[in-house]
Amino acid sequence: MPVPTQSTHALVEWLDGRGADVSRIGGKAASLDRLARFGFRIPPGFCLTIAAFAEQVSMLPGADGLTADPGILADPTGRGTLVDAMQSGPLAPAVEASLAGPLRRLASELPVGSAQPLRLAVRSSGMAEDGAAASFAGLHDTELDLTADQVPAAVLRCWASLWSDRAIGYRTRRGLPLDGGGMAVVVQALVPAIAAAVAFTRHPVSGREDQIVVNAAPGLGEAMVSGLVTPDTIVIDKPSGIVVESTPGDQPGGPALSDRSLVDLVTLCREVERAFGAAVDIEAALAPDGWYLLQARPITTH
Repeated sequence: MPVPTQSTHALVEWLDGRGADVSRIGGKAASLDRLARFGFRIPPGFCLTIAAFAEQVSMLPGADGLTADPGILADPTGRGTLVDAMQSGPLAPAVEASLAGPLRRLASELPVGSAQPLRLAVRSSGMAEDGAAASFAGLHDTELDLTADQVPAAVLRCWASLWSDRAIGYRTRRGLPLDGGGMAVVVQALVPAIAAAVAFTRHPVSGREDQIVVNAAPGLGEAMVSGLVTPDTIVIDKPSGIVVESTPGDQPGGPALSDRSLVDLVTLCREVERAFGAAVDIEAALAPDGWYLLQARPITTH
């Protein structure tokens, strides 16, 4: 478990491509920061670091026992007590103080005259999340379309999801430390998405390296990622960009992506794969001004 810190500066890292270390900001935030460093467009945002998580954990009842023996998380009753305590808060004073300024900065970066207030996405960034060995895809919390006032409670729920039954089960099956090593939390401006897409630069079923598979649905995409709707599924020949198979989803109104937006997404997929030097799984949101990358991670399984 990370050592608690009283340094407010260490509790926040901006995702601006400066190369913050995964040990400070977790896998998802490190991936986003890497995308920014490569010049790809991500939503503006910051990360509450692993140190902020440790600061919060230090306030929990039983924190000393957890630090001494992370194996206590194998006990559902004791784990439930920790989860409840984390979710109920409040934020540690140093964490609360560190959060206020970055939220004001994001609000100040809205376009002048914007008719919409700042809406935010709060997303987990565990130490092992989105890594080459394990993705933890869908195991930790993401909350979308929040106001600034709703962020503190969402952060606490994200942290608590580190110890959810499904996350503990995943670590147990893979022989990973049960405490997860800590969790950072990404806070970003919400992309006003026309459509959302999940794309694989290697076919996730057949393993074909010469095909890109795109799943796409209208809107923010959370229902698609959660399996609540059936997305459009499009298989593209990677070298030529030609669509070789297209299966419509269950959303009304025709295809989620226009021909132009699909071409742009395929180009983006190739560029991310080239930058990462490996097949990747990306999530992206289509805004009126084009695509934004929400994450990119190495494909860990067929």
